Amino acid sequence: MIVSGLLSHVGYIRLRGNARTEVTGITCDSREVSQGSLFVCLPGCKQDGHIFAAEAIERGASAVVMEEGNPEAERLEKQFSTMSKAHEETALILVASTRKVFSPLAAAFYGYPLRSLISVAVTGTKGKTTTAYMLRGILEEAGYQTGLIGTNGAFLGERRLPISHTTPEAHELQRILREMKDSGCTHVVMEVSSQGIKMERVADLHFNCGIFTNLSPDHIGPGEHENFEDYLYQKSRLFLNCDVGIINRDDKWAKDVTGKASCRLVTYGLSEGDYWAEHPVCYKDSKMLGCEYQLRSTSLDQDLDAKESTGEQADSETIFLPLPGEYNIRNSLAAIGAAKELGVSFRMAAKALSQVKVPGRMEVVSGTNHLWILVDYAHNEDSMENLLKTLKSYEPRRLLCVFGCGGNRSVLRRTGMGRAAGALADISVATEDNSRYEPLEEILSAIVEGLKEGIQKSGGTYVVIPDRREAIGYAIRHGKMGDIIAIIGKGHEEYQETNGRRIPFSDREEAKRALLTYK
Repeated sequence: MIVSGLLSHVGYIRLRGNARTEVTGITCDSREVSQGSLFVCLPGCKQDGHIFAAEAIERGASAVVMEEGNPEAERLEKQFSTMSKAHEETALILVASTRKVFSPLAAAFYGYPLRSLISVAVTGTKGKTTTAYMLRGILEEAGYQTGLIGTNGAFLGERRLPISHTTPEAHELQRILREMKDSGCTHVVMEVSSQGIKMERVADLHFNCGIFTNLSPDHIGPGEHENFEDYLYQKSRLFLNCDVGIINRDDKWAKDVTGKASCRLVTYGLSEGDYWAEHPVCYKDSKMLGCEYQLRSTSLDQDLDAKESTGEQADSETIFLPLPGEYNIRNSLAAIGAAKELGVSFRMAAKALSQVKVPGRMEVVSGTNHLWILVDYAHNEDSMENLLKTLKSYEPRRLLCVFGCGGNRSVLRRTGMGRAAGALADISVATEDNSRYEPLEEILSAIVEGLKEGIQKSGGTYVVIPDRREAIGYAIRHGKMGDIIAIIGKGHEEYQETNGRRIPFSDREEAKRALLTYK
C-alpha cells in the first residue's frame, strides 16, 4: 500500500515528501523499523516517540507520522528538505494527534480485519478475563472458531501469542486480528482496558457487543488515570462504539458508565435484569470449589411460556460453574447474555460453562486431602476482599492468604490489600509481587500498616516473608486438612519483575513444588 492510500483513511494536516512511496509495515517502536516501515511517533509517559523519528528515517522508514507543534516535529520538518535528498522515498506526515490516527492507519494497513469478524469487547475493573474465557468457551462449543485477546495473551485455538498489554497497541492488535481472520476465525472476544481506550488503541473500532462487568477505583496514579472520573469516562467510551451493551445492573456505576451510550442495552444481575440467577448454591469436593444456579431471563421466560402453551415440560436452565463466587455467577450471566445476542442457545452455554477453566483465576492447584490451594490474580483491595469473602463462604477450617503488591502502581492498593487480608484471613503472609523499581521494604511496610488495621477486627495473624518462594512454602507447610490457601496477585503470570528484570516464576509451579516437599 502506498502512503497516499493509507492517508485517505485519516485526517492529516500536512504532507512533505513522496506520497507514492510504498509502505511495507507499520509500527510505533523505532526498534521494529525496517525498510519501508511507516513509523508513528507516539507521546509516552517516559519517552516521546518523536525523538526517534530521525533514527527511523535512517533505518529505512518510508514514512513518519508526527504531531504538529511537537518541537521534534518542527525541527525535523525544517531539516526535511535537506534530508529528503538522501531519502527521496520518504514522506513526513503532520497530524493533530498521532494516537488518534494510529489505530485507523493500522486497521487500513491490515485490511480492516475486525469488520469481517463477529466481535465482543469486555471492559470493567474486575472479571474481564474470566468473562472473556467463558464467552469464548460458549462460542467454541457452538462451533465457532473464536480468537481471544486479553491479559493472558492472544489465542488462536491452542496457540498462544504473547502481547505487550491487555489491549495491545494498535499495530499489534490489528496484526493479530488479521492473523485470526486469515486462520479461519469467525469471532473474536477481547478485553478492552480503560488504558487501551484512553491511549486510543481501539480508536475507530466498532464491536458487535460490549460487556461491562463492574467498576471500582483502580489504575489511578502516574502513567494511568489522573482520577476516578477519568477512569469511569474511559470505560464509558466503549458503549459509543458497539451495537449492544451487556451491562451489570448490580454495579452502582452502571448508569454512569452507560449514561451516554449510543447502543441498545441489555442488563444482568444476581436477582434483576434481562438475565438473572435464582437459587445459587455453593459446591465443593476434594478437588474443586464451584457453584450452581438456575438461569432466568426475559427471553427464557418467553421460551417457557411457549412450551407451556403447547403442553411441553417447562423448566429453567441449570448452570453449573467449576468456579466459586457470586462474581463468577455475574461473569457467567454476562457471557450468556452476549452469547444469546450472537445466536447461541442457553443449553449450549450451560454445557460450555460446566467445563470452563481460566488460568490464574480461582484456579485450584491442588485439592488433595481436602486442603484446597488456589492461585488468583486479585491485585487490589476490592478484588481481594471479594475473593476472600467468597472463600470464607465455603467454610474452611482456616483461610491462609499469601500476597504482595506491585511496585510503581497506586500506593493505595498496598494498605487496602493488607486491610482486606487482615480482616478476612486467619493467617496472612505478606511477600513480594513485582516490586519493579521500588524498594520492597517500602511496599511491605505499607501492606503491614493495612494488615494491622484489619487484624484489629478479626483477630487473625500475619507474617512477613519477602521471598515469594519461601512465603508459598511457609503457607503450605502450615496448611492442614480443611484449610484453604489462597496465593494471590500473580495468577497466570510466569515471572517476577524486580529492578527491570523479569525472572521466571510461577505461583502454580511453586505451590506444586512446595506440596511435594511438605505434604
